[in-house]
Amino acid sequence: MFRLLSRQAVKAVPRPCLRLSTGTARRIHSMPLPDTWPLPYAGSPSYDTITRRLSSSQADPVAYFTRKRDQEAKERGEFIDIHDIGGIDPDDFDVLISDVDDEKLRTEIAETVGIPYHVEATKEDANKVVEIGDCYIFGRKLRTIFPTVVGKGTRAHWVFFIVDSGAPLTYLSAQTSNLLGISEDMGETLVTIAGRAAPVYRSPNRSHFTELNLLGMDFFKHYNVTQWNDFDKLRAKLYIGGEWEMVRKSKL
Repeated sequence: MFRLLSRQAVKAVPRPCLRLSTGTARRIHSMPLPDTWPLPYAGSPSYDTITRRLSSSQADPVAYFTRKRDQEAKERGEFIDIHDIGGIDPDDFDVLISDVDDEKLRTEIAETVGIPYHVEATKEDANKVVEIGDCYIFGRKLRTIFPTVVGKGTRAHWVFFIVDSGAPLTYLSAQTSNLLGISEDMGETLVTIAGRAAPVYRSPNRSHFTELNLLGMDFFKHYNVTQWNDFDKLRAKLYIGGEWEMVRKSKL
């Protein structure tokens, strides 16, 4: 069934729209002609080709093929939009981490870190902006544990994150959320992690990680975080806002 746009909605959409299968309408952004797009580097199958193709000095292959697919969809009469629309549903993610739970965070991991889990942080640590986060690699499944202070309002406590490259968002466990006053219906909540403002979500009740804190790729992306691992010594570092040059010159 079609849904008619209101008069206000029509005024707000100065460009043509295509109807989605759900009956909603969204703006179509104009795109340059394909023959004006810079082509990604092409060469023989080799490491040199990969290096040059993914170099920041070359045309971005991700952007090129995204535009190409959008153009082809437009020619087929399908809805396209060159921008990402909408956010990630925090409930649309789950992971089973069977070797870590709340009890292990409070005992074995806290013992290794040398700081009680959820203990109140000092004012100095609560206000400290961390540039290099010290981590350790836990267990046979090589979990990167990042101990850091999480603050919300006047509350600041030590929290142990599992660094999860598969998590698109950052989550706080039910226990941590309760400690900081984050209820189930609050949705995205702004806290400080390692002295830096960051949005977080309460770990979904129906997920397999309700007792865990996950440091997701949203934090990595926003603060340009680089992780460096030393698997021989089971240590890791997070360079928050750092550069590769900083990593190369540093020692674990």
